[in-house]
Amino acid sequence: MVSSSSEPKYPPGTSTPFYLARSEICVDSTGKCIGDGVFAGGNYEPGSHIFTLNRPLVGSLDTERLIDTCAHCYVWTEGSGIGSRLYVKEGTKVQTCAGCKKFRYCSKDCQNDAWNQGHKHECKNLRSVNDKSVPKAVIATMEILTRRKHGLITDNAWELLCCLDTHIEDFKANGKYGGIELMALGTSQLSFTQDTFSKDFVAGMYARVLTNSLTVVTPTFDPLGIMIDPYLCHINHSCDPNAFVVMDGPEVAIRALRPIKKDEEIVVSYIDITNPYSRRQSELKARWFFTCKCSKCQKGPTLQEDNWTIQPGNLAQKWKEVADIIVQNENFAQDPANYVGESPEERRVAALQGKAFAGYEDVQRMTDPHQAVKGIEDGMRLCHQSGLWPVYRQPYAAFRDDLIVNMLTVGNFPIAFPQCAKRYRYILPKLYPEVAHPIRVVQTWQTAMLTLYLASQEGTMGLAQPSVDFSLIAFMLIIEVKNVSAQSHGENSAFAKSVKKKYDEIVTDLESKLGPNVDDFVARAMPRQREIFMEMADWMQY
Repeated sequence: MVSSSSEPKYPPGTSTPFYLARSEICVDSTGKCIGDGVFAGGNYEPGSHIFTLNRPLVGSLDTERLIDTCAHCYVWTEGSGIGSRLYVKEGTKVQTCAGCKKFRYCSKDCQNDAWNQGHKHECKNLRSVNDKSVPKAVIATMEILTRRKHGLITDNAWELLCCLDTHIEDFKANGKYGGIELMALGTSQLSFTQDTFSKDFVAGMYARVLTNSLTVVTPTFDPLGIMIDPYLCHINHSCDPNAFVVMDGPEVAIRALRPIKKDEEIVVSYIDITNPYSRRQSELKARWFFTCKCSKCQKGPTLQEDNWTIQPGNLAQKWKEVADIIVQNENFAQDPANYVGESPEERRVAALQGKAFAGYEDVQRMTDPHQAVKGIEDGMRLCHQSGLWPVYRQPYAAFRDDLIVNMLTVGNFPIAFPQCAKRYRYILPKLYPEVAHPIRVVQTWQTAMLTLYLASQEGTMGLAQPSVDFSLIAFMLIIEVKNVSAQSHGENSAFAKSVKKKYDEIVTDLESKLGPNVDDFVARAMPRQREIFMEMADWMQY
């Protein structure tokens, strides 16, 4: 039998927080409903908890995360960055499994739990590939097959898993099925399950993993790998989601983003929904084989995500010439993901957009932060100097997120800080208007921790200005995060607890310095510090 950890955990007093039923979102080319979805068993307010799984059925880490992340509880031991990941206990390390030498665990308890959950059956199978890079989807499929073979997945969970679409016909149509068969053959051999499952069944299960997996993330939404679960994978996509997935270690919670009525379908986003319409549609078709017809996509490229600062016909002559060179030498203008329109002016803009997104994708593959910073700055200059991009349009906004992360990595805090201020003032309210949206909360927390760090440095690294109090600005941001972290992550989550702990530390420190009048002082001083912080958003030209 499967461990109870993979079964839904319902909030107190609620017997059926959700149920599975036929979804109108899942339709074939004729409009016929072909799949199930998850529906609300009650009414939910924004930020409220819908349901939680103690852990997904299967999780598989990215290759680069296998060396610094616990394969059982998913604690990521690296990349803390200026205290923004205070939920990770200081000194946490991972040790290699002596058997497979493939996975690592942060404690004996995690290793024992993983062993009993099924690692004891796969450990010896992984020894032959401990020094090889095995795709995470292969490892996830191996675990599914091995655990089912040894009776560690219930019949109910197995039936729900097998109900997920394989999209085999779609893979055959796009010419990728041969690769799936090859991977499935290797999966069977590595898992020693040839005697239990046919090659076609294994190919189907591998295809299910490819097309139904969700992302394993930290509480601050750092991607770690993929997860497969028969309940979670029945939640459908919308570019206008009413719920979101948040993780606290291996625990996966579904929380309401907007009001959800009883019997309304619960939908989350599979992709970055801040991208333009054509790019969203292209990504969904390429990976999940469907055309999104959510309320947002029904409006086409008319919403904020598709705004340009100027009309394509008003592009400066210099940038027309640059775009024409790109059109002649690259295929960006022909890529449906970059589609803007049919006119020559719109094709120029499509070429520039494709160049920007290609630059962003190149940066994602860079491991040297100094090299990444150069690539990011080149991309940001294209967006800014062309005059096309509002500051919140992608990939301009995503470039800024990466610039902040890489500037923190190389210790360039005088650049990272005003970029955080710019994002806080001009971008987060646009892309994530809900104040408890988890991405907005996490990025505000990142800014708070950077500001607190600067407050501790003598001279604040050249950022000091008359009347600026970095401690108070940090406190302002921490209060903001504290007030919404219960909605974004859950009151008892490690993230919310770390925010509360940091808040208490600052209050204690202020009381020791200011005595009983601390509340009055903060109330008087905070509004001006907020004004100053917002002014800092204009320190950077782009």
